[in-house]
Amino acid sequence: MQIVQSINKNALIIATISFLSGTIVLLLFLITQSSIILDIGFFYVIIVFVLNAITFIGLVVNSIINYQYYKENLSTILLFSINIPVTIGYIAIVMSNPFLEYF
Repeated sequence: MQIVQSINKNALIIATISFLSGTIVLLLFLITQSSIILDIGFFYVIIVFVLNAITFIGLVVNSIINYQYYKENLSTILLFSINIPVTIGYIAIVMSNPFLEYF
C-alpha cells in the first residue's frame, strides 16, 4: 500500500522508533537489572505516551478531514495503535521481572 499523506508517514515513523527504542530500554533493563534503566524507562514511557497521544489525535483529525483516504488513514491508525498492547506487555514484564533469578 502506498502512503500518500505525510502525516501518516510521520506517524508510522514515530510508531516504529517508539517500538524499537522501547524494546531496547526493556532489554537493557532485563540484562542489567539497573534501577537507573528502570527510571529511564519510566520517563521514556511518559514522554512517548504524550508524543503518541498527540500524534494519535492528529491522525484522527486527519482521517476526518481527509476522509477520501479512509483506507490509508484507518490502516495507519491501526498500525499506530499496535504499540499500546506492546507497551502494556512490556510494563507487565518489568513488573513481574521473570529473569530476576537468572542474574
